[in-house]
Amino acid sequence: MRKLLLRISLALLTFLIGSSPAHVHRRSKTPLKFGPAEDPYESSLPVYKCDQTPDLPLPIKVLLNRNFPEWSFPEVSEDDCGAVRECGGLEAYAQMIKGDFNDDGLTDYAVLIQQSAEANDKGVAKPLIVHIVAFFRKPGGYKMHLVTSEGGSALILMRKGETDYDYEGQRDFTYPRDSIFSGMGMGGTSYIYEHGRFRALTTSD
Repeated sequence: MRKLLLRISLALLTFLIGSSPAHVHRRSKTPLKFGPAEDPYESSLPVYKCDQTPDLPLPIKVLLNRNFPEWSFPEVSEDDCGAVRECGGLEAYAQMIKGDFNDDGLTDYAVLIQQSAEANDKGVAKPLIVHIVAFFRKPGGYKMHLVTSEGGSALILMRKGETDYDYEGQRDFTYPRDSIFSGMGMGGTSYIYEHGRFRALTTSD
């Protein structure tokens, strides 16, 4: 009889220990998550800088503020942004490129900016102006070069050694140094720095 009571007591004790809160806590190492499950497709999508506004070095911002009051980055169409993604990849911005445009071994910048339309004293609005501006790296700062004020769309870097087609000259050519391309589709233009200025070539038609 005593053996039977002892067995019942041990069985009851084992049951109580097995169902104790300490045992349940050890099994619950991972906290519970509530709400909708994360979509693995969305978390794996690449993040392109073309959809973001570029952050410029402070010396370049100072030069822009001094020479182009009220400047801003223009909006870029989805088609142009798609071309930037295709040509430049994840790290390419639409309104800024980096390259060695004067072939001196230093990293230069080129930006696409706009100046807001203003009205004169007679109430006549000035048209919106779109500039492409280059900044050559120099000891202690940058030297600014106006590439064009005749508009443009997203910027794409054309690397030294790449080949392209000059529609005006009707010939193939090789870029002698990193260069600037702007304008997708008809009328796309490449700007090559030569003899102290940027020369424009129609390379998309």
